[in-house]
Amino acid sequence: MPDSRQVVATVATGPFAERLDQTFTSFAQNKFLELHAFIIGERLPERQLPQIVYHLFKPDPSFMGELRDAYYRRLIFLDEINAEFALLIDNSDVLCMQPLPELPQLLRGAAFAGCAEHAASRYIAGQGWTSSFFNAGVTFWNIPASKTMREEIVARGRARFRSVDDQLTSNEVIHTRYYEQVVALPGQYNFRAHYKFRQRGWPTVQSLDGVVIYHNSTCIAEAKKAIPVKRHAELPPLEPDHGPLSDWQKFWRKVQLRRQAHIVR
Repeated sequence: MPDSRQVVATVATGPFAERLDQTFTSFAQNKFLELHAFIIGERLPERQLPQIVYHLFKPDPSFMGELRDAYYRRLIFLDEINAEFALLIDNSDVLCMQPLPELPQLLRGAAFAGCAEHAASRYIAGQGWTSSFFNAGVTFWNIPASKTMREEIVARGRARFRSVDDQLTSNEVIHTRYYEQVVALPGQYNFRAHYKFRQRGWPTVQSLDGVVIYHNSTCIAEAKKAIPVKRHAELPPLEPDHGPLSDWQKFWRKVQLRRQAHIVR
């Protein structure tokens, strides 16, 4: 769909609007993407970057918090820019590591595409449980096809204050009512693991080869140093067996495999 308008958009308030060159402009390497920034406040930032189109919106106190206002309303701000496809990202911790495929190719005919959160097995209202709890900081949208879905997410968030809960609300709506219109993308398109840094409960990696979009506020500065990355990560070969194994050898192999890190704790 070469003639469709494709955008990458973010929302920002206060000082965050003044420093969109920290990560957001990394997406300018994708020539098919227009960069749009939704600014919530009384005025546009003093420091405006030439590659970004800025849009000003007044705060909406009905969301009862600056972050709730920004995270929910960015979903409906998409309707203001007259584009067909959008990549919607957080403003200061999402980095484009290498060129993206065009958005229709990633969406594959769906209204929404996203990547599962690093801890993706969650209980949710409605469907009850999901194995693919989507992270809301990097999402892909067919704007016309997702309009009803996005409006329902925003209406549910506006109806009751629970917390900064846009991610929870989005997953409740998407997994319960619109799962037929969803594509789950591989983690390379919203890579959440820590890079060369360990923290309990989070995955840690030593290389960002293969990563297309990196999203981790703790390690974003270190991730910038890793650019350029290889298109794909290296898969190390397995040492081949040179003959049949005894029962004891096979047992010991199973023990060795179990001792390797598989589950993030």
